[in-house]
Amino acid sequence: MLLERHDLVEQLQGFLREAAEGSGSLVLVAGEAGAGKTSLVNAFIGSLDASTLAITGACDPLTTPRPLSPLLDFAADAASGLGDLDVGNRQAIEVFGDVLDRLRSTIRPTVLVIEDIHWADEATLDLLRFMGRRIADSRGTLICTYRDDELGGDHPLRPVLGQLTPLLSTQRIAVPPLSLDAIATLAGGASIEPSDLLRLTGGNPFFVTEVLAGSATLPTTVQDAVLARVARIPQPSQRVVEAVSIAPRSLDVAQAAALVGATDADVDTTLTSGVLVGDGRTLRFRHELARAAVEDALPPARRLSLHQRMLGLLAEEAEFDFARMAHHAMQAGASDLVRRYAPEAAKQAVARGSRREAIAFYEGALEHADTLDIDDEKHLRFELARQLHIVGRPADAIAQFERVMGLAESLGDQRMLADAQTRMAGSLWRVGSPAEAAATSSAALAALESLGPTPELARAHWQAAYLFMLARRGQDAATHVNLTRELVGELGIDDLVWDTRLLEGTIEVVLGHGDRGMALLTEALEEAQADGDHRRISSALGMLGSGGGEIRRYAAAIQRLEEDIEHGLATDEDFGVAYARSWLARIAHEQGRWDEAVEYAEIVRKTAPDQEDISALTALSALGRVRVRRGDPGGLMLLDRMLRVGEKHELQHVWNAVCGRAEYLWLEGRVDEMTEGLADAYDRALATESEWARGEIGYWMWRAGAIAGPPEHAARPFALEMSGDWRNAAAAWREIGCPYEVALALSNGDIGAQREAVESLAQLGARPLADRVRAQLRDAGETGVPRGPSRSTRANPGGLTDRQLEVLTLMTEGLSNGEIAQRLYVAKKTVEHHVSAIFVKLGVETRARAIAAAPRLLRDK
Repeated sequence: MLLERHDLVEQLQGFLREAAEGSGSLVLVAGEAGAGKTSLVNAFIGSLDASTLAITGACDPLTTPRPLSPLLDFAADAASGLGDLDVGNRQAIEVFGDVLDRLRSTIRPTVLVIEDIHWADEATLDLLRFMGRRIADSRGTLICTYRDDELGGDHPLRPVLGQLTPLLSTQRIAVPPLSLDAIATLAGGASIEPSDLLRLTGGNPFFVTEVLAGSATLPTTVQDAVLARVARIPQPSQRVVEAVSIAPRSLDVAQAAALVGATDADVDTTLTSGVLVGDGRTLRFRHELARAAVEDALPPARRLSLHQRMLGLLAEEAEFDFARMAHHAMQAGASDLVRRYAPEAAKQAVARGSRREAIAFYEGALEHADTLDIDDEKHLRFELARQLHIVGRPADAIAQFERVMGLAESLGDQRMLADAQTRMAGSLWRVGSPAEAAATSSAALAALESLGPTPELARAHWQAAYLFMLARRGQDAATHVNLTRELVGELGIDDLVWDTRLLEGTIEVVLGHGDRGMALLTEALEEAQADGDHRRISSALGMLGSGGGEIRRYAAAIQRLEEDIEHGLATDEDFGVAYARSWLARIAHEQGRWDEAVEYAEIVRKTAPDQEDISALTALSALGRVRVRRGDPGGLMLLDRMLRVGEKHELQHVWNAVCGRAEYLWLEGRVDEMTEGLADAYDRALATESEWARGEIGYWMWRAGAIAGPPEHAARPFALEMSGDWRNAAAAWREIGCPYEVALALSNGDIGAQREAVESLAQLGARPLADRVRAQLRDAGETGVPRGPSRSTRANPGGLTDRQLEVLTLMTEGLSNGEIAQRLYVAKKTVEHHVSAIFVKLGVETRARAIAAAPRLLRDK
C-alpha cells in the first residue's frame, strides 16, 4: 500500500511531461534507508502507459562495486535500445554519449532509473555528471535514488551533487517518513498501537511493514523485525533466504536452490510469504536493509560456506564477472581466489574508468600479502601506486612505490626498482618536492642505463625531460627528449611516441623557439583529434594555450584555450576547464582587459576543483595583479596568499605573484622592501632558460635598483627597457599587445612620452601608476598636468561592471549570445564569458534566472 506518496508521483509525472516536450531533467530522490524511494519510483513506473519507455539499473552494494553497473543493466534490457553498448572497450565519455544520443533521438519520452547512487563507482559518478549537465535538451527523465543520511563529508557523491543540484534541469524530491495517520491505516486491526509503532520506527515505511508482518510484539531493531518475518516460513525456505542474502542485489533462482539443496516449492514459499520477490529468473529482497539484516545474522561458519559454494557456482559460468568473484572470494577468505580475481577486476575497472574501484580491488588483493609470492606482491603494489598517482593521491602513491622498491631490491630486480623510482619522481613533484623528484629521476636513469636499452629506460628519459621542462631547463630537457625518441624508435614503444612529440613541442614553445614548438604541438593536436583521443586532445590544447600564453602569443593562445574549455565542458574534464580559464585570466590581465581578467578569475575561484592547485594559483595571481594596477584593495593580501600556496610549485606558476608583489611595493614607494622574495626568484630564474621569467623578474630587480641592466637572454621588451631604450621597448610591447607595459616604458621617456603614458593609464583605470607619472611630470616643472578622474563611490548593483549590465540588458530583450555580440561589435566568445561572469556574480545557474533578477538591478542602476 502506497501512502502519502501520491503528490510525489504527480511531481515525477510532471517532469516526464516536460521531457516529452523536449525538456529533460535529472531527478534526485533522497531519503533514509527504508523511506520508500524504490516504492515511489516503482509506483511512478507502474503509472506509465506504452507511450513511455522505462529502463532501470542499479549500483552494487558489493565489497567493491562493479564499474558502470547501471549501464550494464541498461544494456541487458532488450527494450532499452542500448543492447549494443560496448561498455568496456571504449572511452567512457563515448559510451555516455551513446546513452545521451538515445534520449535525444527518441520520439518516445524515456525514463532512466539508477537506484542507490550512494554506492556508485567512480565511472558511474562520471556518468551522472555527464548526463546531468546535458539532459535538459532531451526527452529523458533520469531518476536517481540515494540515501541522504549516509553521505559523510568525504563521500564521493557529495561533490557530484554539489555540481548538479544548482542546474535548472536538476530536480530534488525528498521522501519523508510516514505520519501517524498513515501508520494507523497500515496497522489496521493489529494489536500494536500506531503511536508506539511511530515512536519505534520513526515513520520509516520499511521498518513499519516489517514489524507488522513479523510479530505481534514490538521488536527493538530493523534486524529483529526482518528476522521475525523470516522465522515464520519453513526452515528449508529460510535456507533459500539465507542463500540470497549473500548476493547483493539478486541471485539466480537455480543458483539459490543449488546453494542450499532447495526444491521449487521451497523457493515458491519465499515468494508467496513476501520475504523475497522475483521476476521468474532471479530472487531478491524487497530492500537492501532486509538482505543485510539476514546476512549479518548468519552464523560465521554458514556464511563462509555459502560464499565458498557461491564461488564454485560462479566458476562454472561461461563469462566470469571478476568483480562478483572477487567479492565472494574476499568474503570467503579464499586468499588464492582473491589473488586470482581481484587484479583482473581491477584491470576491468581501469578499462571502464573506475580507477577508485581499481584501487580497492588492488588493496583487497594486498590484504592477503602474507600469502602472495613476493614477485606477485611487487607487481600488484606497482599497479596500485600507478592508479593512486593518476587519481591524485601522490603521497599514497609514493608510499606504495617505496614498498615496490624494497621488494624489487630484495629480489634483485633492478629494472622494476628503477621503474618505480621513475614513476615516483612524478608523484614527488606533485607533492611539492621538485628537488627530490629530480634526484629520484636521476637515480633511476643511472640504474637503468647500466642495463641497456629497455622500455623502462625510455620512460625514465621521458620523465627526466618532463621534469626539466617544468623547471624550464631547456637544454637538459631536449637532451632527454632526443634520447627518448631514439629508444622509442629502436624498441618500438608506441605508447610513448605521441607523448614525446607533445613534450618536444612544449619545450620548444616555452624555451625560445615558439614557431617550431607551436607547429609541433599543432601536429600532435591534429593527430589526437583524428584518433578521437580525448585525453590527448585536452593535453595538446592545454599546452598550446598555456605555453602560447607564457610566451605572449596571445591570439593563438586564446583560440586554443577557448577550444580547451569547449572540449573540457563536453567531456567533463573539470581540471582542464579550470586551468584554461585561469590562463585566460592571466592573458586578459596582461592585455589590459581587466574586467575580463577579474571575471575569469572569479569563475575559477568558484569552480576550480582544488583551491590550491595551479589553476587557482594562476587565476588568483592575475586577479591580485589587476587589483594592484587598479589600486583596488586586497591586492597585496591576495598575492601574499598565492606566494604561500606557490611555495610548493615551480617558478613558472609563481613568478606572476612574485612580480605582482614587487610592483605593489614599487608603486607604494617601498623600494627597499622589493627584493624580499624577489631576489630568490631572480636566482631561480637565472637557473632556467626561460626568457620571459628572466625578463620579468629581472625587470623588477632593475626597478628595485638591485641590478644595473638586463640579465643574459631576457625577453626582448624587458631587455630593451632595462638597457634604457624606452622607445623601442614601448614599440615592442605595443606590437605584442600589452598597453600597461607600453605605459611603463613610456614613463621612462621624455615629457611627451610621459604625457602619453598618463593618458593611456587613465583609459586603463591604472590609477597608482598614473599618479606616479603625474608626480614625475610635476617634479619636472610641467604645468597643466591633468588630475586623475574621481573614483565612483557607488558600486554597480550586483557587483556587475558597466559592460556586464549592458549585456544583461540585451539578454532581457531576448537576444542570443551571437546577437549580443553583433550588437556590441565583439566576439561571441567575449559575450559568453560576460554571461558566465554574470551568472557567478548573481549566484544563478541559468539565463532565465539572470533575466529574472535584471529588473531590480537595472532599476538600481
